[in-house]
Amino acid sequence: MTKQKKAEKQIRLAQFKKFIFSIVLVVLPIIILAIFELFLRLIHYGDNFNLFINLAPEDNQKYKVVNPEIGKKYFKVFYPSHPRHDMFTKEKPKNGFRVFVLGSSTVFGFPYEENLTFSKILHERLQDSYPEKHIEVVNTALTAINSYTLLDFIDDILKEEPDAILIYAGHNEFYGAFGIGSVERANKYRKLTFLHLDLLSSRSYQLLRNIINTVSHSMQRDNRHEPVKGKGTLMKFIADSKEIAYKGDIYNTGIKIFRTNMEALLSKAAKKNVPVFMSELISNVKDLPPFCSVVTDSFPLASEIFNMAKQFEKNSDFIKAKENYYLAKDLDGVRFRASEEMNEIIQNLAGQYHAVLVPMKEHFEKASPNRLIGNNLLTEHVHPNMDGYFIMADAFYHKIVDSKLIGDSVEPVFYKNSDYYKKNWAYTDLDSLIGVHKINSLLSYWPFQPLDNSSAGYLDTYKPLSMVDSLAFAFVKSADQDIHGAHIKMAEFYKATRDYFRAFKEYHAAIKSNPFIAKDYLEAASCLMATNDFSLALQFFDQSLQLQETFFAHYNKSEIFFLMGGYEEAVNALNFALELENTPESREKVLKRMHKIYFYSGNKNKMSETLGEIKKTDPGYQPAFPENKKSFAFLIPLQVKDRVEKAYRLYSSGHFDRALTEFLVSLEIKETSLANRCVGDILFSQGNSKAVIYYQKAYPGYKYDVDFLVNLAILYVQNKSEKKAGEILKEIKQLDPENKKIHLLEENLRHL
Repeated sequence: MTKQKKAEKQIRLAQFKKFIFSIVLVVLPIIILAIFELFLRLIHYGDNFNLFINLAPEDNQKYKVVNPEIGKKYFKVFYPSHPRHDMFTKEKPKNGFRVFVLGSSTVFGFPYEENLTFSKILHERLQDSYPEKHIEVVNTALTAINSYTLLDFIDDILKEEPDAILIYAGHNEFYGAFGIGSVERANKYRKLTFLHLDLLSSRSYQLLRNIINTVSHSMQRDNRHEPVKGKGTLMKFIADSKEIAYKGDIYNTGIKIFRTNMEALLSKAAKKNVPVFMSELISNVKDLPPFCSVVTDSFPLASEIFNMAKQFEKNSDFIKAKENYYLAKDLDGVRFRASEEMNEIIQNLAGQYHAVLVPMKEHFEKASPNRLIGNNLLTEHVHPNMDGYFIMADAFYHKIVDSKLIGDSVEPVFYKNSDYYKKNWAYTDLDSLIGVHKINSLLSYWPFQPLDNSSAGYLDTYKPLSMVDSLAFAFVKSADQDIHGAHIKMAEFYKATRDYFRAFKEYHAAIKSNPFIAKDYLEAASCLMATNDFSLALQFFDQSLQLQETFFAHYNKSEIFFLMGGYEEAVNALNFALELENTPESREKVLKRMHKIYFYSGNKNKMSETLGEIKKTDPGYQPAFPENKKSFAFLIPLQVKDRVEKAYRLYSSGHFDRALTEFLVSLEIKETSLANRCVGDILFSQGNSKAVIYYQKAYPGYKYDVDFLVNLAILYVQNKSEKKAGEILKEIKQLDPENKKIHLLEENLRHL
């Protein structure tokens, strides 16, 4: 081999070694980092920042929930709030309709607890309106987040097959996590902020961040960034730029970031063809003066404009008052209320990306005196009170229904208005007082009080006035809050005093906060039976059985079926109960109830046979049954008992118009089979086509009443509803095969 060839070979070898060395230089750190990352995961260091995680096995393995620790991803200075506990199925049902709700503290439901978020109200209304569908409404809100977090959420949300996305966001754009005026600020460049969020899925990066934060905090000489929790002071500490002038550089940057982030979010949803419902933002403009008036060359003082608005209102010039109230709010230098420019962006983006605009301002103004939104619907600056949250749910509900995404229309038999849900919601004095204490605590700090205010806070000075007030106050002060446990305590108190209606409300509220405890459903159903609300009790027993099969549930279901006249179903329920608990005591209870059922159903053979079984263990048993048992329809729930009984007396004496009025008023408070049946009867006699709606509503309480079923079948025939008439005819044949009207109904069906 020549020297030249040897030299060339050595050069090639050197180049190859250099190449291998370069590869090793690049790959080896990656391998080391991967091993280190795996090690950190094996020792469970750091946090899982997936937005959705599987529900704990002890609850139900078929479901996912929002990651309880997701807030740690966005907050390094403050304790993050935990999200709500809305769950959804891992495998979306074929009849499923899945909604995700995006937003911050208003969507979170502040100042109330989990049972009063507008998303839960919306969920129940949609499920009632479309009973054939499996509706899921998942609240992803966290307190003090903004469009950065929403945009970070959207990819994970789109992976879960959403049928719709609802957005109510914008108030926290300046002071929320990563906001330009916030202590929780990551980087002034958007791309670097999102790179930071992407890297946080790595445990190695989390370790690096934690080391930097620890060193940084140890070098600080003040405590202004000390974590704050439960004192109502987050607003004070999270705002770094306490004053942000309207149309100034910081303001304009914040507005631009909001628009850019929301454009990116809507673009991602549009690419996946997921409908978005985007709401306008509402604020307390009438009853909350500006927090701060910033002196500028371009605009007047916010306080001066607010005073002008007050004068216009005093002079009954409500149009100019409204204009100036909104301008004063926009000029406010402390930006905890979104400016109207935010609403303009929301309106423009909704049009640009074909999102459905929810005109929330119109809904709130319509419900406010002189169309001026104030303390009538808001608890302080932006958070609605109970009435306000029901308005929010109503606004989204009607837009979703109008979109026809779930179905062409809501059948009148399934529709109830917002006021009905408000009157029957799982909301108690405990919830109300918790809200009061949270708001009063918030109002005792900046920006509602001067920044240098040194007075003792509300939570340090207030003295509770009653048991429920004491429990609510202790809950708000506690670092380890348990709203479920608080409601259970109140329920047990009311139950001990035999106030079963209030006890039920507390159990119901507890269920809304934690829907996985079968015992709560059983207790709630028992209280309902004590207040004569057997139809609703049956629903709660059924819900308990989805979580746990119990003797108690089946045994009590049998009593409800018996009262309704469903004797076969009552016996079946007792047989299910015996399969679960077949002790001598439980068997005797079941046999005695069966004996009563056979007596009223007229089954003498079974009655005699069952009596013989009973006497084997209780030879002296001597049953004594009233000749006639009370009709199920006349077991009226406590809330409307007096009114319905008064209406029925009018009905029985032929005063149909007055009876109709009383029955309709009762139905606005609480649906009852008797009121619906009587309204249907009156309208039927008047030839009013709406009679069939009330008969359909009455059906669950009269499904074993042949005379009622005959009338319902006739109404279906008159309305040309052949299929429904045929179904009712089958039920009549099963209950009373010899009924003389069967032939006539068959004739009418043949002529449809």
